[in-house]
This record gives sequence, structure tokens and C-alpha cells, in this order.
Amino acid sequence: MRYLEENGFPVPKTILTNSGETFFETEIDGENKLIVLMEFIAGEEPELETCPTEVGAMVGRFHQLMEKYPAELVLHGKEFFIDRYIGFLRKKNYPRIKEYEELGEHLWDKVKDLPQGNCHGDLHRGNLLQNADGKIYLVDFDTACCAPLMFDVMVMCDLTDYFNLKQEDIELTKEVYRKFLSGYAGYHKLSREEILSFPYWIAIRHFQLQATILEIYGMDCIDEGFIDGQLYWLNKWQETMDGFREGL
Repeated sequence: MRYLEENGFPVPKTILTNSGETFFETEIDGENKLIVLMEFIAGEEPELETCPTEVGAMVGRFHQLMEKYPAELVLHGKEFFIDRYIGFLRKKNYPRIKEYEELGEHLWDKVKDLPQGNCHGDLHRGNLLQNADGKIYLVDFDTACCAPLMFDVMVMCDLTDYFNLKQEDIELTKEVYRKFLSGYAGYHKLSREEILSFPYWIAIRHFQLQATILEIYGMDCIDEGFIDGQLYWLNKWQETMDGFREGL
């Protein structure tokens, strides 16, 4: 955040300690904690449908700046995006795991050679704040990582319902994605292959997010019926992929 702030990018200002440090350590309830103070921004989550080009430019600039970020971020590859969830399904003895395994391998094969870069890692609309003057800030960098940049792009633009795939949401996602790219291209260039990988990343997101939920809430937070429902969603999404790509 300090790096972005110093380069004029809209993030909350970090409040330094008297000795000039960005964080300090203290004990709370018997545990050592690292504390970061930052300015409060009074704002709300913007409606992406009304400002996709502006947000695209913001994300493009973020990726452009992060090319010169002077530190090394954790690398996220197939193990993080696909294999974590497969591992949880094995532990739960999920009977249709073979379908997930084959789909995961297929999806990763489509994106494994895409360029990587420094990503936000959780770039959904809830991590944008728009103040009363209309200025948009990017917040919440605790999952920053090195990964294919298209992961950030997809998370921001995906407007499909996580549980109920509807055609109107697919069309809205496609429209927002096109406008987002028009703003993004002013700061950072994506290859045609990257742009067309968007629908694969939507499916991969379901693997990645489910694994993260299980890590946080434990193995019993989902049951076999839920996993079946997600597999149905993914299989239905696959039927739309070619049409989605043709419209880009």
C-alpha cells in the first residue's frame, strides 16, 4: 500500500508510527498482534455496471505499477487454484471426484502458459470504495500474490450468480468485461489469448474459492449435495464457454 500510495495510486493512506514504521507489534488478549493503522475512507461499493471503463483503467494502472514492485510476492499456481480443492474432495471421499479432477486438469491446461504478474488476489467489487466525490479506492491487500493477471481481471468482471447460472448474468458479464477492457488497455496490454481465457478463469474461481472457504470454515461447512450443485454449475458453464469467447 505504501508503494502504491507513493506512486499516486488511490489506496488508503498508511499512518506511520513515530519511528517511521508501517506497523507495530502489541499484545492483545495474551497474543502478539501486528497492527497497521490507515486512514478511514467514507465510501460505498460502486456499482460496476455503471463504471466498468473507469474501474478497468484503475486495474490496468495497478497492474502497470506492480510490474516494478520491489518485493517478491507469494506464487500461486495450479496447487493453489485447482489442487487444494481436489485435496479437500479426497478427504471428504466425494464419489464423483474423477469429474472434478478431469475438469480441473482441462481448465488449467488452458491457462497454464499465460503471463504472470503481481496481482491483488481478491479483486472483487467489495474491495473498491467510492467516496462522495466519486473517487474510487482499492483496499484489502492481504491476498496479494504473483499469479496470472487474468485472475484479477476475471474476479472483478464476473457477474454470474455463484449458485444459479442465468443467461442474463452471462450477457451482463460479457458487456461489463468488454467495457472494462477498453479502460484497462490504456495502461496495460493483454494478449488475445489472455482475453479469451476469461471463461476458463470463471470456472477456476469456483475451485479456488471453495478451497479457501473450506480452509477457513472447516471440512463440514459443505456437504455432498452442495458439491454436486457446484459440479452441475461448472458443467453448465462449460456449455456456454465457446459462445462467450466468440463474442469477445
